[in-house]
Amino acid sequence: MIINMSLYCTPKNASVGLKEAIKDAKSGDTILFEKNEYHFYKDYSEHKVYHMTNTDSFVKPEKYFAILIEDKENITIDGAGSTFVIHGDMCALSLIRCKNIILKNFTIRYNSPTNFEMTVKEKRGLKITYSIPENTPFFVKKNNITFFEQSPFTKKNYYEYKNNKNSYCNVIHNCDDVYRTILSPIKTAFKIKRVSSTDVVCTYIIPPRFKVGDTVAMSQNWCRDNSGLFFWECGNIVSENITVNYMHGFGWLSQMCENLTFKNISFTPADNYHVSSFADCIHVCGCKGYVKIDDCLFTHPHDDGINIHGAFLRLKEIVNENSAVFEFVHKQQGGYSAFFSGDKVKFYSRKDLSELDGMYTVKQAVDDINNKTVTLTFEEKLPDMHKSLFVCENITYNPEVTISNCTFRAIPTRGILCTTNKKSEIFNNKFSSLKMPDIYISCDCKDWYESGPCKNMKIYNNTFSQEKAVVLEPLCINKPVENVHENIEIFDNKTN
Repeated sequence: MIINMSLYCTPKNASVGLKEAIKDAKSGDTILFEKNEYHFYKDYSEHKVYHMTNTDSFVKPEKYFAILIEDKENITIDGAGSTFVIHGDMCALSLIRCKNIILKNFTIRYNSPTNFEMTVKEKRGLKITYSIPENTPFFVKKNNITFFEQSPFTKKNYYEYKNNKNSYCNVIHNCDDVYRTILSPIKTAFKIKRVSSTDVVCTYIIPPRFKVGDTVAMSQNWCRDNSGLFFWECGNIVSENITVNYMHGFGWLSQMCENLTFKNISFTPADNYHVSSFADCIHVCGCKGYVKIDDCLFTHPHDDGINIHGAFLRLKEIVNENSAVFEFVHKQQGGYSAFFSGDKVKFYSRKDLSELDGMYTVKQAVDDINNKTVTLTFEEKLPDMHKSLFVCENITYNPEVTISNCTFRAIPTRGILCTTNKKSEIFNNKFSSLKMPDIYISCDCKDWYESGPCKNMKIYNNTFSQEKAVVLEPLCINKPVENVHENIEIFDNKTN
């Protein structure tokens, strides 16, 4: 059955009507948006406490969702070429505990992106004139600029962001020349004057070394309060023919899912903007089955193009010969169930990432979400381990990965990060204008705790942006053993 959104809402405010359409949708239905521009407002959005990895979820546990689909199966969302305009600092679209979902044929655009952009218009002596995008409201007060977005209904601000100590990672965009900088248009200015609806003049003792045409993109990196799109405990999800102009808070995050397909996804900034994502574009953590990414375009994110990994949990306490407590360590990890009965687990030394013999089968997992720990009971007797010096990885939730026919361009960090012990292939991709390795293979039990070893990877027929395009860099307390990664083949590639 076709559920036509024109019977549920007007494009000017689609939030409430879409909730009803989702509620009415049954297995086999298609929710169809007739081609138009649909607006979603934070005032009418759903909000719930959901934890998202690689965000500051324990600082900001309550999330707002423009489109939230929970516990549905065999549903298609067809935008028919429509644009979904998101008003407010919220997740544009989320699937929770869903199966066999198709998302297709739409564009996601934020009314006022939360990476704030200032373009150098003119330099004269100690003064620099910057232009701010027309759809980015701001005010100047006490020699600082405050960016905000206001609700048209309550006239209250959805958010207020200042470029201050919490914004420590800026990115400069000048055509496809994109790189990180510690320089800020605002921090060292001793006088800031608004001269038009879009322009400000900053006066300095020593002006920052920006060039005319440079766009400085700033974000509140200290707190990733949400992700732009979010899949959690979903299976068989197909996303195709989608353009993403921007994502708030992080990127397109999938955690603890199975079988994900991304086909013809274009991460491209909207007209008059320069940033396509607050951080990464596609980020996959703790997924199984397969992840297929084909014919996609990754341009101008604030961080990596693709990052696929698992999570290392650190040994906190031995309970008995079959049970132990493990903890999420990084401040942006945790808040979700990472183990289920029957899952297979491997143990590694944090000293050198050496792998302990054997696989261990989870008999029971008891989560303590608030304390970011899980007590695991195994079918087998635990090996001899000391707390804090060993980590575990759920290798059941390692996916087979295929990344093919994609373009990575104008990225300030890396094109692809990928660590999985399952079969993975990266081929027929093109990389240009990246400031870090095109492909980065880590396995980190020291800093980010993003697992794990690659055991069967092929990288071929790619066009790289640099000579040292592929970097293997396992991170541990001491020097890693030589066989952290095994059976990685790199062949038939070329460099621009």
